[in-house]
Amino acid sequence: MFTRSYGKVPKDPLFEANLRVQKQLVASVLEHVVKLEDSTFAHSLYRNLVSDSAIDGFLKKSRLYSLTQRRWKLPRSYSKILDNDTYAPMRNVIFSILKQFWPEEVAQGLRRVVDTHAARILHDVESPNHSSRPTISIVAQGPSFELPPPPTDRSSPADIGFSNIATCIDVQDEDEGMPIDEQLARAAIYARQLFIHQPNRRFARLLRVAGDHLRLFHFDRSGIQYTPPLNIHEDPHTFIRLVVGLSSTNEADIGLDTSIQWTIENGFKVKGTLMTLGADGTKTVYSLRQLDPEFSRPYLVCRGTTCWAVGDPATRQKFLVKDSWRLEEAASEGALLEEAVGVPGVVQMVSYEADRGQTRALRGFENGVPAKLDFENRIETRVVMKQYGKQIYKFSCAKRLICALRDAIAGHGRLFKKGVLHRDVAIQNILFGKAYAKEGERGFLIDLDSSTRCDADGFHPACDWTLGRPLYQSIMALYSEEIEFPLPHDHLDDLESFFYVFSHIINEYDCHGGLHKLSEEMKLWEDPRTFDLIACKKDFLCKSYPPESVIQRWPKAVLAIFYKMRKFLWGLLYEKLDLLEKEPKDRVRKLKWFMSRAEDDYEAVLEIFDEAIAKLEMGESESESEEEEEEVLSP
Repeated sequence: MFTRSYGKVPKDPLFEANLRVQKQLVASVLEHVVKLEDSTFAHSLYRNLVSDSAIDGFLKKSRLYSLTQRRWKLPRSYSKILDNDTYAPMRNVIFSILKQFWPEEVAQGLRRVVDTHAARILHDVESPNHSSRPTISIVAQGPSFELPPPPTDRSSPADIGFSNIATCIDVQDEDEGMPIDEQLARAAIYARQLFIHQPNRRFARLLRVAGDHLRLFHFDRSGIQYTPPLNIHEDPHTFIRLVVGLSSTNEADIGLDTSIQWTIENGFKVKGTLMTLGADGTKTVYSLRQLDPEFSRPYLVCRGTTCWAVGDPATRQKFLVKDSWRLEEAASEGALLEEAVGVPGVVQMVSYEADRGQTRALRGFENGVPAKLDFENRIETRVVMKQYGKQIYKFSCAKRLICALRDAIAGHGRLFKKGVLHRDVAIQNILFGKAYAKEGERGFLIDLDSSTRCDADGFHPACDWTLGRPLYQSIMALYSEEIEFPLPHDHLDDLESFFYVFSHIINEYDCHGGLHKLSEEMKLWEDPRTFDLIACKKDFLCKSYPPESVIQRWPKAVLAIFYKMRKFLWGLLYEKLDLLEKEPKDRVRKLKWFMSRAEDDYEAVLEIFDEAIAKLEMGESESESEEEEEEVLSP
């Protein structure tokens, strides 16, 4: 069925202002654009769904296509149509295609063609005042779609949202002319919302019809790919196949991962399942313990990490399933987690699927990507891991916090000894173990997406300022943006990141887990463009005190960790800084010296934590000397 327009919409200043904000949110996506030189990709799609003979039969009997004129019965100029029904001709054509090739689905309301050019299709909860107005939406029902939350105003339809839209089709008079950059930005806004509201989305394909021509936009975790204009009158077969494919009732055809499915009741998800490999390598169906992901990234071009909390109905065991898209040249997290099997303090893997699909295949490059295209292939992986406790900042006891950090550091050291370096130590990547867990299992390090193996000489790749949040990055990682030959990322960089995680926690929380205002200095760390973060962190390591408010709300045994670890790190960092002035070939001897002392460095840091834990256990948190508390390190 189709639904008529919500009416002609006048220019809305607020909508235009919000559109500008939305364009900023997708600006990074527009840096990853592949412009196809021909329509081979568009021609290749959905040939399995409808044959040439079936299309010929439809065109022969259709009242909306003239075989003699080789033209759809569409206006040559939309400006001549009455304002209140501008898009009816194109809507009617699309509806006729769906009615012919998906008759039962259309009759049952599983696929609807809706004129939404004047509707406010609301965006995600982080942008509650933002909305989009695609000209035509294919609204769907099925195991991956649900109704949107109830709207707060009459201009938003109650039964249409990005949570139940299969694809968007923009229609425009060719004479109006819209620059390709604007077309890409608007399509990217729609695609981003589809990925956010449909968390099992692998790709999104959208159409834009301008006069006689159609353009296809394909979005995946590698970015955007778009076709040259294709004449819908002269090539009705491709036009029909795209409409049929993007309305398909096989959700895989429209970009959804069908291994994740929900049961829908009264239009809403009520329970779900996830199918993957079990520990024995056989197909296993887990129950979703939450309808929505435990975690997902709201970005298009990235690993697209999405984590699902699942349970085994037979054993009642709880697991976490992590889906992500790694760059082809990056090590597989599953392969790295194999190195961590049996290592206390590091997340334990149950099973993994190393290659669930590649973005190059989604784009029609199964036989290889043409050399002239600026394209980075990504590989979809799925890892099933044991479920642990909450994130490290969700604590209510200082001792349990310190024990968890201590065991995560110990796990990091054991993993480093096996040749694997984490490289993205952050507050969200450290979890509590189970309550009353034994030493070694009180805290766990997770997320090995950015981890690397050492080379034959024991070195890891150079520090990279693009990895992780500035708040937790080491000083050497920050320097990598400024110097030609950064130092290799090593264990000391990650230990420094652990220190910043600890410092963040004691600055923003009290010893019982109560939230406080973060210091102004640390707030600035999240936006290093506004000031010299390297200089700031140097000062923090060599002479900064915690604010008096922090000192008042934490036991001295915990504060001692700050002073002692700061002193330990600054002494070694000071030696590292000298290497920045040397040529790479002249650094090797000193760098090997740093590597040779790694085991001693971990022992020194763990001793700092063990001393604090012992004093917390004995109730001796007030025993630290004023002299140590007031110590200032000279740069």
